Amino acid sequence: MGSFRINAIADFVRQMSFSSHETRLAQLLSAEHLIHTLEPQKAYPFNYVIFKITGYHPRQINDELLTGMALQHDLGLLIECVSNDMNIRTEQIAEPVLTIEDVTMRFNVTGKTIHRWRRRGLAARRFVFADGKRRVGFLLSSVERFAKVRQGDDTVPEAVDQNAEAEKTAQIIRMARRIIGNKNSGVDEMTCRVGRRLNCSPLTVLHLLRKHDAQLPLQNSSNPTIPILSNASPELSAKDRLRIVKYYRRGVALLRLARKFGQPRSSIYRVILNERIRKFGSKKIKFIDDPLYHDANAPIAIDEMVAGSAVSLQKTTVEESRIPRDLPRFLADLYRTPLLSSARERALFLALNYHKFLFAQARKRLDPQLASNSDLQILEQHLQNAQLTRNQILVANLRLVVSVARKHLRPGLSLTELMSEGNITLMRAVEAFDVHRGYKFSTYATLALMKGFARSVPLMLSSQSQSGSRVNDDSRTPDIADSRSGQGAQDIAVRDEVRNLLSKLNDAECQVVTAYYGLNVDDRNRLNLSERPMVSAITYEEVGKLLGISKSRVRQIEHAAMNKLRKRFATDHREDLSADLADIATEP
Repeated sequence: MGSFRINAIADFVRQMSFSSHETRLAQLLSAEHLIHTLEPQKAYPFNYVIFKITGYHPRQINDELLTGMALQHDLGLLIECVSNDMNIRTEQIAEPVLTIEDVTMRFNVTGKTIHRWRRRGLAARRFVFADGKRRVGFLLSSVERFAKVRQGDDTVPEAVDQNAEAEKTAQIIRMARRIIGNKNSGVDEMTCRVGRRLNCSPLTVLHLLRKHDAQLPLQNSSNPTIPILSNASPELSAKDRLRIVKYYRRGVALLRLARKFGQPRSSIYRVILNERIRKFGSKKIKFIDDPLYHDANAPIAIDEMVAGSAVSLQKTTVEESRIPRDLPRFLADLYRTPLLSSARERALFLALNYHKFLFAQARKRLDPQLASNSDLQILEQHLQNAQLTRNQILVANLRLVVSVARKHLRPGLSLTELMSEGNITLMRAVEAFDVHRGYKFSTYATLALMKGFARSVPLMLSSQSQSGSRVNDDSRTPDIADSRSGQGAQDIAVRDEVRNLLSKLNDAECQVVTAYYGLNVDDRNRLNLSERPMVSAITYEEVGKLLGISKSRVRQIEHAAMNKLRKRFATDHREDLSADLADIATEP
């Protein structure tokens, strides 16, 4: 957003923030009506502007005259700033919301022209679109009003002649009727397909179809015309969408899901596609920018840098390949992986950030309503390329983790545990390293590893001592036969299953899981939680206070432990999963 040219308008925007949501909505609508009536060459009193927006006369008389050109700019900025703080979602608006791309196609102009029009009175709000992102949007009525007011202006062309507009509307109606009639498609799928085919917004398609259906006369036997939207398939509920995604992940075919939910295969496909779009939108990708990435020849230049550094790798890596004698064999293989030269290290980090840059740019251009499978495959390819490059850097620096971990070995700690902690730190260091600073990655990673081990080793030692004392206490408990049956036997079986799963975790993970999920009564008593119901989970902060570690560290250990348990549980209960799939397969 720009800056206000009139200080009084900027102060008025700050005062509007104290009004209610409904009041600001009404004032936004009044400001949009006012901005279309202003003439750039005239001057307007400030009190007149306030009255037209709020509907009341200010108590203080302000005779300041404001030029129409400056008012058009500042009122447009007012509408954008106020709407940005209101979090208005597009689905809450009764009329279609057009994006910048929609307006450029409607008037056959460039994005720079739209930007100039916004300074000259084309009101733009900031909406939260269906993908959850906040972007600039235009109400259809506001765009039509702007075009009508500026009809005689040579810089604002006609929004396509009437014949072409009527032909396009007829084409939309024919295509929508054919899709719904032949494929029995839903409204969302139909509008997306028509919009993608005719290069227009699905909201515009939906608006035109609603207008068409509303203008039809009452149906009777002599009138064969049938409304389009009423013939569409019923929309899927949110619960059904979740079930479709769940079954699809288990390997159920689209055709079988279409039969089960009574929907065309295209609608099931759209549900799966929207879930993939949501996942891509929720990924947090950070990259370190470089001027090279914005060059048209960037792909060729980066590929040549990576290939050239790989050719010179054999000449530059006459590294010391001494392997410590007491090192396990599976770790000794890491020392046979050549270290990265300075040139190859720089090339790989540039390539890693370039692939993440391409992903971020492609995701920014992605329109969730018009996205196709090929668009998502491009995003997946960028992520895959970034992962392959990241793995090359990690594998070449794993021996660094071994070297630093050996220096932090203590009685009671295994090298494997330290390696698992160090690998997480190494992955974070790869994501945060800036190759433009001029030093080597090994220097940065060594400092990060030393800092990470200095924080984690004392915690691991304390958890070892606590678990050792618990084992000694359990060893003094005599074995007593349990003759209970029925529900008691089931409880014992459940406890044995939980104990079996927890045995797959290391001591730190086991301690966090038992404390967080309230499996240990002593932990709840120490936190004064004995009166809280057992079904209510302890917070990460409370677990961290109990174990003497930070809340973020508790969350990290809990997530890693649960992922490990899920994999183990899926392996042990694969037969149950096959039975669920068999139930779906037998349904008609």
